[in-house]
Amino acid sequence: MTADESDQGDSHPTGTTLVRAWHARRRQAEYPEPRDLAEWLRAHGVTMAALTVITIQLVWMAVLLAHSYFIQDDFRAMDRAQAHGLSWSNLMLVDAGHLVPFRIALAWVLVKISLYNWPLTALSILALLAAACLALLRMLRTLFGNRPAILIPLIVYVFSPLSLAVVTWWVVAVEMLPLEVAIFMAVDAHVRYLRSGRFRTAIAAAGWLLFGMAAADKAAVIPLLLFALTSAFFVEGRWAVAAVRAARQYWRAWVLYLALFAVYCVVFTIQLRGTPVQPASPGPSSNVISFISTVIGTTLVPAALGGPWRWLPIGQLAADPPAALQQLSWVVAGLVVLASCLYRTRAWRAWAIFAGWVAIADVVPVVIGRLGNSLRALPGFLFGLEPRYVADVAAMLALCLGLAFLPLVGEQRGYRFQLAATAPPGSATATARVITRSARAAIALVLTAFLAGSFWSLQTGEALVHTAAARSYIATARAAVAQAPRGTVILDTATPLIIMSPFFLNPENHTSYVIGAMAREVPAKHLSWVQSPHGVVSGLMIFDSHGQLRPAAVAGVSSGPPPAGRRCWSVTSAGTRVPLPVSLFRWGWTVRLDYAGPAVVLALRLGGPWATVTLLAGAHAFYVPLVGVGRELNVFLAGTPPTVLGSAAPPAGIAPAMCLTGITVGTWQPAPSGPAFPAAPVPG
Repeated sequence: MTADESDQGDSHPTGTTLVRAWHARRRQAEYPEPRDLAEWLRAHGVTMAALTVITIQLVWMAVLLAHSYFIQDDFRAMDRAQAHGLSWSNLMLVDAGHLVPFRIALAWVLVKISLYNWPLTALSILALLAAACLALLRMLRTLFGNRPAILIPLIVYVFSPLSLAVVTWWVVAVEMLPLEVAIFMAVDAHVRYLRSGRFRTAIAAAGWLLFGMAAADKAAVIPLLLFALTSAFFVEGRWAVAAVRAARQYWRAWVLYLALFAVYCVVFTIQLRGTPVQPASPGPSSNVISFISTVIGTTLVPAALGGPWRWLPIGQLAADPPAALQQLSWVVAGLVVLASCLYRTRAWRAWAIFAGWVAIADVVPVVIGRLGNSLRALPGFLFGLEPRYVADVAAMLALCLGLAFLPLVGEQRGYRFQLAATAPPGSATATARVITRSARAAIALVLTAFLAGSFWSLQTGEALVHTAAARSYIATARAAVAQAPRGTVILDTATPLIIMSPFFLNPENHTSYVIGAMAREVPAKHLSWVQSPHGVVSGLMIFDSHGQLRPAAVAGVSSGPPPAGRRCWSVTSAGTRVPLPVSLFRWGWTVRLDYAGPAVVLALRLGGPWATVTLLAGAHAFYVPLVGVGRELNVFLAGTPPTVLGSAAPPAGIAPAMCLTGITVGTWQPAPSGPAFPAAPVPG
């Protein structure tokens, strides 16, 4: 007998029955005033226990956030908010394939108050986290009533190790946490609509849907979630038949939700045009399979059971569960699903909803938005190891876990058998009592293992979060901006890897963006940045790896002194070669020419294309950006084609036109000597 066939025999209360049960429960809720504290605690014990659990989590996350800091995209989000403000074009910006006006607006608010203020930013994360927890509690009470059993899915959510991937990365937190709030509140409002028939509650659900879509594009899947939930648990009959009935019975809500979804799709499509990140083919199927198997088998399933217990610090934390615990988590997860399906007639529908959400909201967007763009050169399993792609699974797990085990409000017979705890007084058999005790022991064991694993995972993850260097860099750079002389010209270079990755966030990882945002707060300084210095440069400065502002100098390979008996290399129209002590690989180098002589036009190359520069009269150091390779620099006075370059000595009869006293080929680096602003790095 199939699961759908078994559904026909159960008397699952739906429609009018659930409405009556809901109203009856409201009437029964009119309790008399408690006479003492003990009676009050009994009446409000579940609520107090839930708030205690939430408080413990918030305190724990506050301690974790105290050791965290801005990373990677956090800086880019803050810089853009300061530079572009709260304009419509900025709010509707599709960033890396995501339309996130809520994040942009919140970044603008935080920047307006204080740029790079981590305590303030951490407070915004905690506020969103508290809102998500309270929204979950409200949804659980609406679905299942104020019974002690709702504490289990609440605990699974608040202590999930996936929270580590959310709270420690601001740009992820301000997408995932509002999304989870939207999921919980939309389900809550929609279920109230199903039970009461009041369309205003459907409008409230639509409002939460709109809020979710403003925070994360995954929220576009919420209407499908609401339809699946309605047809699976609030309409009687086989699921396919129930889906048709649900579509007919609650058509007004579906029209409202689909209208919002359609508007969102139109806006997203319009804004996506012209952006560099476009949906594309994900590449080889083996790469897609590698991603899916990794994200589910290595990241998602272990995290659902308290894993991954061990992390890889690759820029951000990545799951690295021990093989034995990973395989054990698969077994335990399978047993939990099997037990729910044996106990509850429609439990399989809850897990089908869970799997559908993971596939549509978590897997598909990464396949077409990450594996299919310019980053597809990276193997798929690396994306699968990042918990941020499935951080919303904790919310769906709490919902579906409750649906798989707990009866809805007013539900009477949704189970294949009754436990002793739910049987009428005096009717429980010895077998039922044994099963009840065994079930309670199994639940306690799994929940204890989950909490122990979550504690270990969060502690080991926290130990790998090192932010002192990043804190010190930003604090030092802020002091450098304040102390730098007015009108200082700064060479624009990449920030250290601890701040932003040069591989994925170029050019937003440069100091003109990250530190330039702080400089814009002090406009009287008139600090400016230059990308590629050319010509005679004086007073140029550069930020070092600690955030200090130092004089800039070209460090690399030097030609050394001129040949014996000569004070310089004489350069004429016949040309000359200046040898280097080592062979250089192909790169964009900077050539420093130390010379003395009249104003001339000089051509030079380093095993590549010729570059022409105009030198000023006198003795100067002249800087030329040059792409080249090899171990000698060819130089000649422009005006005569470089047919055959002569030796280091000028040909007979040709008078020297200018004198090269030295050549250095290298890259811009902070000078080891000279003034530094500030004099020492600021501790993190």
